[in-house]
Amino acid sequence: MSGASIMAEFALEFPPDTNTRFAQWSAGFTSRGLSLGYQRDRFAEDPNTGTLRFGLAFPFRKGAVGASFSFYQGSAVDTAAHRSVDLGVRYRLLTPLDLGIVLRNIGRPTPRAERQPLVGVLAANLSVIPSHADLQVEVLAAERLAGSGYDMSYRGGVRLSTSGKIPLAVLGVLDVDSDFGLVTWAVGLTIGGRDSGTALASGPAGSGRTRLQRASLTGVATRLFSGQ
Repeated sequence: MSGASIMAEFALEFPPDTNTRFAQWSAGFTSRGLSLGYQRDRFAEDPNTGTLRFGLAFPFRKGAVGASFSFYQGSAVDTAAHRSVDLGVRYRLLTPLDLGIVLRNIGRPTPRAERQPLVGVLAANLSVIPSHADLQVEVLAAERLAGSGYDMSYRGGVRLSTSGKIPLAVLGVLDVDSDFGLVTWAVGLTIGGRDSGTALASGPAGSGRTRLQRASLTGVATRLFSGQ
């Protein structure tokens, strides 16, 4: 049994000194380990930037290996085209524990004239209560473009799910810096299973700066079909 999924996402941004604005939309399709997506970012001063992504994944006995190829469109700020590659491996170490390693921004693209650093991610997902409670932890190392070495950051999240005819899931995520100071927060709610909708809110965190900065709505539709 295999399947195909389509998704669409729309995001609003809430700047502290201007009105709420439509900040991003994206759409994607995935089937049989292949995926194609397009993301359109709308900035207040330069609303015409976009990213086309193509991905592929190959499963093996306890996991999968995959790659994503990104093509950044030129804009009024930067008319050049840029490309980058992300590589990742997921492995099920134990029945309740998945590990993942990802290397992002291979090629160091410079969309909007801003060079992106090479980023390494080590992630773990622990199923505390199968199908109902998961814990996620990520360790990120981003190279310093202005000098040598890497900057570390960390991310922790929890996902709680219910079963039934209309499944529900809530998600909470916190990002911290190398000194374990809060950087950003995110909370989300998903309604549905194969066909689902997710509302996500996020923003900066920390003393005196915690506020709502971004809200998005994502819809996913999945259809299963028998292989030949």
